Amino acid sequence: MQNAATSAGLPPLRKRMKPAKTKSQAPEQGTLIGGKYELIEEAGRGGMAVVWRGQVCGDAGFRRAVAIKQMHEHLASQKTYVDMFVEEARVGAWLEDSNIAHVYDFVEQDGNYYLVMEWIEGIDLGSFIHFHAERGVRTRWELVSAIGIGVLRGLAAAHERRDEDGKPAPIVHRDISPHNVLLTVKGKVKVIDFGLSLATDRSVELIEPGVVKGKMAYLSPEVVAGERPAPATDQFATGSLLWEALVGRKLFAGNNDFDTYTKLREARVEPLRPLRPDIPRALTQVVQKALAAEPGSRHGSTREMARELGAVLKTHKERRDLHVALGRAVSEARASMGLGRRTGDASTTTSVADLAEMAETRPEAAAPTGRVGLWHRLGFWRR
Repeated sequence: MQNAATSAGLPPLRKRMKPAKTKSQAPEQGTLIGGKYELIEEAGRGGMAVVWRGQVCGDAGFRRAVAIKQMHEHLASQKTYVDMFVEEARVGAWLEDSNIAHVYDFVEQDGNYYLVMEWIEGIDLGSFIHFHAERGVRTRWELVSAIGIGVLRGLAAAHERRDEDGKPAPIVHRDISPHNVLLTVKGKVKVIDFGLSLATDRSVELIEPGVVKGKMAYLSPEVVAGERPAPATDQFATGSLLWEALVGRKLFAGNNDFDTYTKLREARVEPLRPLRPDIPRALTQVVQKALAAEPGSRHGSTREMARELGAVLKTHKERRDLHVALGRAVSEARASMGLGRRTGDASTTTSVADLAEMAETRPEAAAPTGRVGLWHRLGFWRR
């Protein structure tokens, strides 16, 4: 299949893509998109889009399963969200790695926008963690390590990206969370949703100054302090993700948004070893280093961190095919959870500047805003 996004380069697409002038209508099951992509059934729903299980309808009865991500109709008329959706297509088209979900095409039809992607048979890491936590069972540290290696290799491909001239053009995901990591029934790991990513070759920033993208619980200390996201930011989020997978609960889970913000800002990392005394000390050290408050104290790169996790497995003679073991665990979780649909842990809008100011005057009033969106407004002048 031709990758239309890559062949088109997608910068020209950005120029001609405009928000829908009229209210978009929700497509129905069986709708044909772009003349060849059929919507079969809804597979998941998040804050920005619906994901359909679909299929490519080719000549001579050719069929191939695909995922079709459709922007919510009420967002299709808002330029910021349309630009973000186009950017996800542009970035996804550039990144070709076995640990990143492939992007095949981008379609605009009847006021709706669609991203055609690789269909991944599996569940998200959030569901996988929830499955084990609900049963009071600890996730095997070997599987968590294997998942971490997959995530880190996918991120390394983004961080080490080069443009057409061979010049470094890194992409920072900046929304790494269990929701954005898919585990397949074949034991593969796929990083998804680059819609909030930071690409150095982007001509125009999609978000106004003073606004930070991502899910609150997976931001990093430097980001909530006002620094620009970098590869080390993704590494910190991955460390938080691995901590959560090992323990069964979020590392930075506060009683409200302000509490979570404070824990992140001060990098309050609860020691892992007392909670999981069964895991190798070397694994604890790898995760703790990724969660260092200062970016310079973390691993040199996500690829280096992946090598460190691999060394832990090798040292403990974990030579079994962990892909097979992970695939079986994913299949078991899917069967138990009714195919294990995605958790839908959408990013939230948190007015952290307001929370910080409120906390100085009335600490008891700091509470969740309850608004749903895709970014956080931070008071960078308050630390």
